[in-house]
Amino acid sequence: MANASMGHQAQLALEPLDGSFDTSSEPYEFVSENLKKTGEILDTNGIRATRSHAKERTRPGKYGVNGTIVLHPSPADLDALLPRIMGTAESADSFVFAEGLDDFRFGVMIDRVGKVFTYNGCIVNKATFRGSAGGLVELALDLIGKTEAVGAAGSFPALTLGTDDNDAPYVFHEGVMTLVSSSRTIMDFEIVIDNALRVRFANSQTATDISPGDRIVTVKCTTPYTSDETDLYGQATEGSAATFVLTNGNMSTTFTLATVQFPDNSPVVGSKDEVTLTLEGIARKSGTTEELVVTHDSDSVS
Repeated sequence: MANASMGHQAQLALEPLDGSFDTSSEPYEFVSENLKKTGEILDTNGIRATRSHAKERTRPGKYGVNGTIVLHPSPADLDALLPRIMGTAESADSFVFAEGLDDFRFGVMIDRVGKVFTYNGCIVNKATFRGSAGGLVELALDLIGKTEAVGAAGSFPALTLGTDDNDAPYVFHEGVMTLVSSSRTIMDFEIVIDNALRVRFANSQTATDISPGDRIVTVKCTTPYTSDETDLYGQATEGSAATFVLTNGNMSTTFTLATVQFPDNSPVVGSKDEVTLTLEGIARKSGTTEELVVTHDSDSVS
């Protein structure tokens, strides 16, 4: 009897679309993944003088590729991932949004022990940055791709995870949130970049086009509800600028949000525990200022 394929034995790597997986590919430590091919079998389902369905009257239909990879990002990880999320390359430590994402399609290879799976033509549908008190910052990458290929066990390239200072993940307590012109005490945060991908299936078993729809950036956080935070409730409809900064030594990642509009969401007393305020809003462009700009410095040397 074969040994079990254990999750701790798995490996994951990314590669630009025009590259091939080899010893120069990008390895990532990850928490979980469910990126997969989802196929269908078409059945005529017609009238046939019986309630039985015959296998001879079926054909393979289209299949999609989608799923989520969860990891604890380091500054080095974000160097490679932010262009794929935002759609543009870094310019002087700054990442801004692009209207398209085609230039940053990529492949994903996952060693699932029994076999090695490769997914090509992947694009980031949604990126969720989140964290809470006492934990590491988490990044969930929701991906949509085009094709799956299955390779032999042991075909994953020999890759080694980085051990430099900028390979250490961010932790929640390193974060500073500024809302309504003041630094705030927060218990958790979530920033979601939703590219709202649209998938076209034409005369092909696999997707022929993956295009971004309306981009939506949402912000969520929980704060105490004391005299220091009462100004966060009942904000003006036009919203206000906000920032969230993660810092590790000389390295930092700053999310600068042009205008975040928080609709009223009253604090409530749910128990004898602390009363808190939950803020859930949408970041929007203000004039010529984009809804979100990410400034990222992964250089550990000052």
